[in-house]
Amino acid sequence: MKTRKRLLIVLISVSIPWVCYIGGYLSFVHPMPIRVEPTSRESVEPVFRTARHGIIRLFRPAVVVDRVLFPSRWDLQRFQLQPTDLAGLHKMSPFRARVESVGRTMPHDTGVSTLRMGLRLESGHFLQIDQPAATEQMFALAGALMDTRLHEFPASWVDAK
Repeated sequence: MKTRKRLLIVLISVSIPWVCYIGGYLSFVHPMPIRVEPTSRESVEPVFRTARHGIIRLFRPAVVVDRVLFPSRWDLQRFQLQPTDLAGLHKMSPFRARVESVGRTMPHDTGVSTLRMGLRLESGHFLQIDQPAATEQMFALAGALMDTRLHEFPASWVDAK
């Protein structure tokens, strides 16, 4: 009987710090796609929700374990959403995102301009908007939204015709 009580006390005293550590890790550390260098490709790296060096140093070893145990959490494809057009954007529920890229493609055989706009959501996901037959007003609006601020979508996108 005494052995069971001691075992229970030891088990509780060991498990409570581990549960707190795992809870802290899950609240402070998030995988996000970032560019380490401007010329390199994106890679999924840990992003800490704090600037305290002590907390970052505390959870840094757990990142290695997390990458080994849960590799799908750190897969770049997980953060790539399916491309859509402006009609699909209007059907989405409101979200906040940054406009990361705006481009234009115009094949020589068709001569139809296609707007390509890349949105980085707050969650880290990347959404590609491909709108064929885009007007000049659409390109101007997309270019105006390309800054460092978060914009409310689809409310910030007015269907320019």
